Amino acid sequence: MKNSRKWLPYFLFILAVTAFFIYYLFPSDKIKDYITFHLNKTYPGIHITVDYVKPAFPPGLKLYNVNFFHAPNPLFTVDQIKIAPGLLSLFRSKVIFFFKGRAYTGVLEGKGEFTKHRPEVMIDGKLSGIQIKEISAIKDFTGRNISGVLDGNFTYRNQKESGDHLKAELVISDGQLELATPLLQMESIPFKKIATDLVMKNMNLQIKKCIINGDQIDGRISGSVSLKNTPGQSYLKLSGRIKSHPLFIETLRNDLSANLLPKKIFGKNGFRIRIYGTLDNPRFFLN
Repeated sequence: MKNSRKWLPYFLFILAVTAFFIYYLFPSDKIKDYITFHLNKTYPGIHITVDYVKPAFPPGLKLYNVNFFHAPNPLFTVDQIKIAPGLLSLFRSKVIFFFKGRAYTGVLEGKGEFTKHRPEVMIDGKLSGIQIKEISAIKDFTGRNISGVLDGNFTYRNQKESGDHLKAELVISDGQLELATPLLQMESIPFKKIATDLVMKNMNLQIKKCIINGDQIDGRISGSVSLKNTPGQSYLKLSGRIKSHPLFIETLRNDLSANLLPKKIFGKNGFRIRIYGTLDNPRFFLN
């Protein structure tokens, strides 16, 4: 017992020195280059940059200022993300890893797995508290300003046979959506909540449902978006129903002649809306 007490300080000292050298002599540049090279090689359409890498405990890596690009366009930036492998899975053909990071004042976390001998990746993730206005890629893609707090879940699959497949259930709260073309005298739509259910396979985005709840209008829209390499040329094919709140209808009555407004706007069930055209030049039809 006395001997163990005698050697304990030396053991702790050696442990501290070892941890010091592991941390401060960690080959950050080499590991950063290794990670970015293999990720960029696996996904030619996506380019990833990392400022630097540090070891983390429990065993893992912390990546700082991780930027994702599609061609020259920025997609998403993560201030810091910790990636920790499932240790037992390192000895198997399918490696499991866990991640958690900070992005746009919110949190990104989840679990993923990849196959060593085939370029297949599966990721299940969760978003919470993301300030969507700060994501420049959304404005660049839509050409509109969108604000609000983003929460939700997503699953991503990249498999050789079926290609890219993304499914997401997202909610944006307490925000505002800028319109390309004024609708019913509105240049933007403030909303309490937008809840969406999306599926994207390769370059085709299916909006299974998009429910809008606001102070002025409520709505429900579904349809598809054919994505193009030039975002503004992406083609919209959407339809749904819009219901105006009584106070908003009264405002319209006061500002416009009732003869200028479709009669269905004043109905209890609202009115149907169709949206066709490109993101740069959408066309709205009320019927």
